[in-house]
Amino acid sequence: MSLTRFFVATTVAALATAAAVAQGGGGMFRTADSNGDGLISRAEATAEATTRFTAMDANKDGFLTTDEMQGPGARMMTRGDTDGDGKISRAEFLAQADTRFSRIDANKDGQISREELTAWMDRARAMRPGGPGGRADPADAIAPPPAPPSPAPAAPGN
Repeated sequence: MSLTRFFVATTVAALATAAAVAQGGGGMFRTADSNGDGLISRAEATAEATTRFTAMDANKDGFLTTDEMQGPGARMMTRGDTDGDGKISRAEFLAQADTRFSRIDANKDGQISREELTAWMDRARAMRPGGPGGRADPADAIAPPPAPPSPAPAAPGN
C-alpha cells in the first residue's frame, strides 16, 4: 500500500469512526473495543494497529515502504521512519499508534472514550486544508510536523 493510500486509509478510518460515533453507532469503535466495555484500552488500540500494519504490509516483510504507501501523506513516511532507513518497521508504526493514542486520551486514564475520539476527530478536521485552522499538509492532522531545529550556538569569539 502506498503512503498516500496509507494516509487516506487511516484518515478515512478515523473519519468513519468519528461519523459512526457521532451517529451513536461507533462501528469501527466497536471493532477496536474488543471487550465491549465502551472504551478502547491501549492494548486494544495496539492490537488494532497491529492488524492494520499486517494488512498494509503487502509483501509481508515486516516493513512498510514507499511502494506499499503512496500519495499526499508522504510526510507520514518520513515522520514515522525514526531510524531513517527509508521504511517503517512494525515497531515504528506501533510507536506512531501509541503517540496517537496518547494524543486522543485527553484525560490520560489509559483509555479512549467515544467522546475523546470525537473531540480528537473534530480537532483533526479543523487542522486539515480548508478547515478553520487549515494546514498546508493533510498529514499534519494526524502527525503534526516536528519542531524546527534550534539555532546553532554562536562560535566563540564571534
